[in-house]
Amino acid sequence: MKTVAIDRAKRLAEEPHTGHNRWHPDIAPIVEVEPGEELALETRDANDLQIGPRTTAQDLERLQRTIAHPLTGPVYVKGAKPGDLLEVEYLDIVPQRYGWTRFAPGGGFLPELFDYHFVAHWDITLDFAISPQLPGVRIPNGAFMGTAGVAPSHEQLRKWTVREAELKARGGRVWPPDPQNAVPAGGKVAAQGLRTIPPR
Repeated sequence: MKTVAIDRAKRLAEEPHTGHNRWHPDIAPIVEVEPGEELALETRDANDLQIGPRTTAQDLERLQRTIAHPLTGPVYVKGAKPGDLLEVEYLDIVPQRYGWTRFAPGGGFLPELFDYHFVAHWDITLDFAISPQLPGVRIPNGAFMGTAGVAPSHEQLRKWTVREAELKARGGRVWPPDPQNAVPAGGKVAAQGLRTIPPR
């Protein structure tokens, strides 16, 4: 079975051959598979090692906002063409022993409820997760992929960019293209690539 392995002590920028953190049609695949072929991918946490077991709520104020949602890939499925419907089946998701949950003022799914920074550090087993920040809470294992997607076409990228610029002009919260900390770095992918953090 093909595997894309990462060094969990390194950020994506230190191993750019393993992934990307922008959406752009010109990002080259890092691995190719046949339809139906199994593949093992190792993934990074959503803030690319900026949060660790000793991170405090105050530390969250210093996170680099242009580093988020590093993705392993792209994966090219041989024979797939633009417009094809692709089915991806996750056969197993094995979480790391440490994980975190955070929220920040104005962010997340309930921004009106939280006007302060908070971080919970999780001890994760194959059965459940517990956190000293949330005593008495024991969450059953429900590991899932946070972000997965297919590369946009040039036309789709253009439409997304226009839509998000219009939303920003109306005062909406968006993350427009920003080459700072982009992987791949440099060129039009970094300059035009959309951030992997907001859902599309």
